[in-house]
Amino acid sequence: METIQKLPQGKFVIGAREIKKAIVEGTVKKVVVASNCPDFLVERLGKIDMQRFEGDQKDMGTKLGKPFAIAMVGY
Repeated sequence: METIQKLPQGKFVIGAREIKKAIVEGTVKKVVVASNCPDFLVERLGKIDMQRFEGDQKDMGTKLGKPFAIAMVGY
C-alpha cells in the first residue's frame, strides 16, 4: 500500500459503510486510510486501490475540514 502526505482534491465519501456502498455502485475508485485505521475496516472493503495517509485519523479529519476524526475516505 502506497503512503501519501497529501489528500486528493474533489468529492469524497466518509465512513466504511458508505464507502463500501459507493464501491458497489461504482462511484468510488480509490480509498485513503489513516495511519491508525483499524485493520478490520480495511479488510472489509476487499480489493480496491488503497493508499495510506501519513497522519492519523485526527489529522485526516482536519485536512478534510471536518471537526472529527476520519479513519478512511473514498474518492
